[in-house]
Amino acid sequence: MTRFDVVAMALAPERHIGVFVDHYRARGAQRVRVYFDGPACAAPHPKAVGLSDDELTLCDDAFWATRGGRPASVEARQRIVYADAYRDLKADWLVVVDIDELIFGPIDLAAALQAVPAGRDLAIFPTVEAVWRAGDDLNREYGAVLARKSYSGPGWSELGHLLYPGAGAFFVRGLLGHHMGKYALRRGLDCATPCIHEAKRNEFPLKAARPRDPRTGRPVRLLHYDAISLDAWRAKWDRRLAAGDTVEIGRRRRRQQATYAASRDTGGERALFARLYSLNRLQEAVLRGLGLLVDIPRDPRSVRD
Repeated sequence: MTRFDVVAMALAPERHIGVFVDHYRARGAQRVRVYFDGPACAAPHPKAVGLSDDELTLCDDAFWATRGGRPASVEARQRIVYADAYRDLKADWLVVVDIDELIFGPIDLAAALQAVPAGRDLAIFPTVEAVWRAGDDLNREYGAVLARKSYSGPGWSELGHLLYPGAGAFFVRGLLGHHMGKYALRRGLDCATPCIHEAKRNEFPLKAARPRDPRTGRPVRLLHYDAISLDAWRAKWDRRLAAGDTVEIGRRRRRQQATYAASRDTGGERALFARLYSLNRLQEAVLRGLGLLVDIPRDPRSVRD
């Protein structure tokens, strides 16, 4: 059977790292590698989150000193971390994701990767984005029950403005986070460079597959909790505003950041969150009618969904 490792760079609470590790362990990961990009005093204890000592790496001064120094941008640090994990890879594939990204639905990930044709060294997992139903508890972590798909057809920008009045300028192809997905990279490729949403070889994109579970034919999708909860969303944006180290987030994401900062100053974060991540009945009906909304199966922490 095909084996895979998972890697993520994290600056997240211990409980979120624990959910991530449990999820990918149950999906069959041989190793789950977490690079903690924060102060050592805030790092989780490996056993508390289900990691072995060699699976948790502290990105401290000593770590960066052996890698040419700590880059200023989070994206540059991620690329170094992914390359580090790829060099050490013993499994057949390296799955590159973030702490707030889980595999959507009852997918046999190992079988899906095993079915990737020879000559396809990159497996792309398209994104679906977790959202709440209006009236649900916005502060229940991983409490979103719906997931919206990206939309790349004609008029995607106009659709955003129609569906989310006054907030359409924040959406890219129907999502607030990224629509590009994440990926798995096959072992043993010389001159391969793992990036954020894809990998390249000698600066050229690799030929990619979009894997499916061979048992069911279901595509492998990535469930992105761009907002794990209202408070987690606040903490994420507060951290980004304080650090100022996200330099590749794009124009529309920067609009979100600026609007969040303004809403924080006036105490309007909850209302903004509800506008962005909570669907009313009309929005839900329209998205379902367009085939752009799916139900999240059970609690994502229940990894045998």
